[in-house]
Amino acid sequence: MYDPNHRIKIGIIGGGPAGMSCALWLKQLGLVPIIIEMNSSLGGQLLQIDRINRWVLGVVNKTSREIGLSYIDHINSEGINVMAQSRIVSLTTDSKGFELVIDQACNVRPVDVRGLVIATGVRVIGDERFNDIPGFQSVHEKGLISFFPLDHLDKLELLKQKTVAVIGGGNNAYYTALDAAKSGATVYLLVRSKPKARNHVQKEAEFFIEKKIITVFTESQVSEFRQQGGRMAIHVAGNNLSTERLEVDRVFVRAGFAANSDFMNTFEALSGINKQGGYIETDDKKRTSIPWVYAIGDIANPRYQSLVAAIADGAVAAQDISDRL
Repeated sequence: MYDPNHRIKIGIIGGGPAGMSCALWLKQLGLVPIIIEMNSSLGGQLLQIDRINRWVLGVVNKTSREIGLSYIDHINSEGINVMAQSRIVSLTTDSKGFELVIDQACNVRPVDVRGLVIATGVRVIGDERFNDIPGFQSVHEKGLISFFPLDHLDKLELLKQKTVAVIGGGNNAYYTALDAAKSGATVYLLVRSKPKARNHVQKEAEFFIEKKIITVFTESQVSEFRQQGGRMAIHVAGNNLSTERLEVDRVFVRAGFAANSDFMNTFEALSGINKQGGYIETDDKKRTSIPWVYAIGDIANPRYQSLVAAIADGAVAAQDISDRL
């Protein structure tokens, strides 16, 4: 006889779009998803992106934050178990799956699950890359340098007739440089190696580069920050041993992302999982090298990270889990 109290539980570590998508699919497939989220709310980085998202089919004129809030409402309406403000303090395997001990806001309790889905996403590479550069701490403490990909948006009106530096060569760096240039700022774009932004993004920047509104320095690294009143001087070292001194009003760092996978080293049951550059390797079903452990979303997709790819990953993993049970 069917007993709803004995349905199979699947633990999902991370409550961003990939984790929420997987939870929704698992629920519709008759399983019991449990989302384990370290923050007080689901949504992940979507909630921090207050900019129109033009990349999701059927979703028009909505910011990523608005999309994320609608996803949270959907999960809540389905009555899916969400353990917010939670962290796993113990994770072991047994013949039936995984035994977790979870600390939820100082309330510790065990949770047994048949399988695990890792959906912890990525984090912005921040001050850890610059801590050893002379002068960094002083300009950081003054709020003259920032790291989140869209933290310039609320400052655009203040950038007119200012000079800014953008550190990075990917899409986010170029978009930030373009936003600043369109707002009337003069921009130095400092690229550590070669530009990696997509061709159409680089082509959009060519107009401002030709007008000398954006100046691109390739094969360059910041060797020193020096505060000068409310401004700063940046010393930029090139691969030809030359050094440029640039005076700017503020710096926006767009150094990319790193996988949120370090936590797995804490648990012996997960420490041997195959990774490449911190990103978890999976097959086409989103299975990892450890039986009954899946990885979805940005943490398993270093090259083509997107909201829609994360959602698709969640659906793929959920269906494979269902097919195996």
